[in-house]
Amino acid sequence: MQQFIINTKATYIKNILLTDSKVRLSDEDYKTLEAFNTELDSDKKGLLNTQHTFEYTAIQKIVPFKEDLGFQVFFTEKGKNEKAYLDFKTDEEYQNILNTLVSKTNFSKNKVQKKTKAWIKPSLYSLVAALLTFALYDSALKPEAGENVTVSGSRRGLKRILISISESLGATNSLILGSLITLVFIFFAFKAYKKSVIDQEVYN
Repeated sequence: MQQFIINTKATYIKNILLTDSKVRLSDEDYKTLEAFNTELDSDKKGLLNTQHTFEYTAIQKIVPFKEDLGFQVFFTEKGKNEKAYLDFKTDEEYQNILNTLVSKTNFSKNKVQKKTKAWIKPSLYSLVAALLTFALYDSALKPEAGENVTVSGSRRGLKRILISISESLGATNSLILGSLITLVFIFFAFKAYKKSVIDQEVYN
């Protein structure tokens, strides 16, 4: 049994070969099976070339992304943990290769929980909002206390804007408005964090 896939439009792996005992991958397009095998057998991999040859028993898990017609294969090769993303031109190619790998490895489909990083951006916004609130409040306190505020340094423009806003709002309003905006960002960060754990299909 041999399945040889050529996908010149793949983002990563262009050539995929499945034999009875092993998987061979390359990010170069060698056009024919003979040229592909000759190149990988030569063991003259270039510095930027990606080539893999591994047994089915070396596969640790497969993570499918059906909507993208691809999946990620995690495996060991020469004592190292490796991974490769395989994408396909058609649903038939995707399903055939996936079915072959699953049958060769005797894997079953499972669901695992995976943490995403969707909460990081709203958390950063919350931090920025809190810092700006403190800066506005501090800028408003000084004039109210009768202190002269001097504007200098490389960020004079930003300082002028902060002073103008803080003088218009006053210390109390600056604190209230800034706190409300910060709380809104914290709320969205919390919602994003709760949704950051998703169920992911895995073959292992």
